[in-house]
Amino acid sequence: MQLQILVVDDIAESRRSLCDLVVTLGHVAVGADSGEAALAQLQHCRPDLVLLDLLMPDMDGFEVTRRMRELDGGRWMPVIVTSSLQGEEHFIHALENGADDFLARPVSPGLLEAKLRHYGDVLALQGQLSSLAQRQSDILDNILDPVLTLDAAGRVEEFNRAARTLADLQGEPLDNGAPCSALFGMELNALLAQRECRLRRVGGEEFEAEVGLSEWREHGRVHFTLVLRDLTEQRQVERMKDEFLATVSHELRTPLTSVLGALGLLAGGAAGALPAPALSLLDVARRNGTRLSRLIDDILDLTKLEGDRLVLHQRPQLLAPLLREALTANQGYADRAGVKLAAEGLDAAAVEVRLDADRFQQVMANLLSNAIKHSPAGETVQVQLWTSPQGARVTVRDRGPGIDPRFRARMFEKFSQADGTDRRAQGGTGLGLYITRMLVERMGGRIAADEVDSGASFSIWFPVDEAAAPPVPHT
Repeated sequence: MQLQILVVDDIAESRRSLCDLVVTLGHVAVGADSGEAALAQLQHCRPDLVLLDLLMPDMDGFEVTRRMRELDGGRWMPVIVTSSLQGEEHFIHALENGADDFLARPVSPGLLEAKLRHYGDVLALQGQLSSLAQRQSDILDNILDPVLTLDAAGRVEEFNRAARTLADLQGEPLDNGAPCSALFGMELNALLAQRECRLRRVGGEEFEAEVGLSEWREHGRVHFTLVLRDLTEQRQVERMKDEFLATVSHELRTPLTSVLGALGLLAGGAAGALPAPALSLLDVARRNGTRLSRLIDDILDLTKLEGDRLVLHQRPQLLAPLLREALTANQGYADRAGVKLAAEGLDAAAVEVRLDADRFQQVMANLLSNAIKHSPAGETVQVQLWTSPQGARVTVRDRGPGIDPRFRARMFEKFSQADGTDRRAQGGTGLGLYITRMLVERMGGRIAADEVDSGASFSIWFPVDEAAAPPVPHT
């Protein structure tokens, strides 16, 4: 690597000799006859390395080195001091004042060549690292989302260009060293547990943001990098989607109700007796109309749940009567499928749990209809109730083909269905288990698919209602 080297020496012959040696070694040399001239040279043309004589009359090499370090601009520039003085004290003093290396006069060509080669390699590596750092900085600054890094104490260490639009709670622009509480309104531990937060921009505009978090370490120190994605547009799109689905569902429900009513009247003979083929077609139309009605109900429930607009009327309830009601309501469907319904534990000790009775019936209808649908004719769907002082668990188990292990991880997600053709043939929207999970969780419970040897088993658990629980006697 060819270096641009500034040779500083007040003795012309000594300066010229050293410049010639530098050129002979394949580098470019520029001379300066004093410390002031060297500092002036640095103002308009920065060399790669400086060879500096320590003993100069106007400004010695110690002072020149110190002032050079004040002008280095954050980029390392090796300074090698030279001197013909005996002893090592002056070299030690120079190193303490910012010099990087030293050479005794007269300068050994071989030693100078080795040192220049060494510093050339180091400067080349520094250039590579600087280019890499600049590339990373440019990439970070071109990310449209605000990105900032916090230290272990929650103070802002660095941030990208997009984050410069953020303001703290007082409306002041984001700055390095600011505590996260000033920006997010919470301490670091609380922030790390968040997936969304509320921020403000310079100018006062507030917005919701999704928090993406990564933790990393450097030299044993912990850092946290946050990516803050503005959710304003996403929330607007979601609202538009929900409003569209709700409007379409309502508009579909009105004519569908009329269609089903008319089909019911036809089936009841209001228009006269119908031939057997017509009755068969009428039955197909009614079944599919009912299925479409359930789909519309599911979509309406989905938009309410996801938009947090579903009102729950929760109060302490005994589960056994609700389960008997659910079994009665689904008995007709089970009879048509040739499937038996059985219950166990409904006479257990009474434990009240807090839930919405109508929505609990919807949960049970989803679980029971799924179990009946996937059960072979002649099999039994078992409903079991377990109670404890902590809460109650309801399990619905069938003896069907069971749950595909590949489907288990996503079975409670929206529009999820197993890929088997036997299940597709039985219909379904993929919304039932998703809505069931959301309803159970909104009512304070949990739902899970149990690991069983055969068939499928789903359990829902609700905690005991503390207000209705009898007081614990003092001993």
